[in-house]
Amino acid sequence: MKFSTGLIVVALSMVFFYLRIAFLRGRKKRYEREYALKRRRVHGRSKGAALPQKKGAPPYGINSWLLVAISMVLIIFGLLLYNKMYVLDYQLISNEALIDQVSPYWYIITAVGVVLFSFCFKVDKPDLGDEK
Repeated sequence: MKFSTGLIVVALSMVFFYLRIAFLRGRKKRYEREYALKRRRVHGRSKGAALPQKKGAPPYGINSWLLVAISMVLIIFGLLLYNKMYVLDYQLISNEALIDQVSPYWYIITAVGVVLFSFCFKVDKPDLGDEK
């Protein structure tokens, strides 16, 4: 398999995405520990209480759905440029000169979309109920 600069840049942006998700997961666990310690101090329990879980709620939230949509459009457009604007043997844009000028930079658009997508996620701090 031939590795090009574009594939390496996109792979590094994917690694950044997964590191960002791992960072958010660590933040969520830190919030859980802090919550359990606060509950133990406040209520005098021998063990810290677990976080109340919302049933069916995902562990991550979305900062902005607009940002999600923009990043998905960038990723899909970058992949279309990689394939010279062909989808299932159908060419979406027939201007060959434009495609030849823009398609060598497909990896920049895709990598920007992936990095932007990594900033769409958030972890909320748990609500203790008594803080105002």
